Amino acid sequence: MNMKNQILSRRRGFTLVELLIVIAIIMVLAALGFAGVTRALKRAKSVQSLNLATGLAQSINSFYDEYGSLPATAPTRDPLSTSAAGGVDVLRVLLALETGNTTLNTRGIRFLDPKQAKGKKGGIDFGANGATLTAMYDAFGFPFYIAFDEDYNDEIQNPDKVKATDPDILRGFKAVVYSAGADGVLNTTDDVKTW
Repeated sequence: MNMKNQILSRRRGFTLVELLIVIAIIMVLAALGFAGVTRALKRAKSVQSLNLATGLAQSINSFYDEYGSLPATAPTRDPLSTSAAGGVDVLRVLLALETGNTTLNTRGIRFLDPKQAKGKKGGIDFGANGATLTAMYDAFGFPFYIAFDEDYNDEIQNPDKVKATDPDILRGFKAVVYSAGADGVLNTTDDVKTW
């Protein structure tokens, strides 16, 4: 065998360095693609959360149009969480699931019809037994907050002011709904808001 054939016979495959370079390039491209997919999923969840929040705010307005009052026994300036007692009571009124002596939705109209949450994300949660209303969550798994126009003057103190340029007073609303968004922290730029 001459020298030229020996060199060619050794050069048939890839070297370890070449394989490592190709693997590194593939990993960089995969990481870039993963970041894009992550951003797209986050954006889709934000849109889903906004749809849920808007539906909740519209159902409160529809309740007000029907009854001339808000769907809370004693609306206060403090926002109600849809995972705590006061917020869950509002959800019961809007879903026509009230029990007890005090009924605000006397006609039993179902004003709210969101989808059921999956794993405490993206809708109404009926708990482990599937029968007891426990909360309403955004697509990220955080509760919504409802701020009412408690004195019926079409003005609400801005409950989620992020930037100095955000208004202090929200005008023309009976209620506003918001959630913490992807980062789970209120008063940040990724919050989901109906105003």
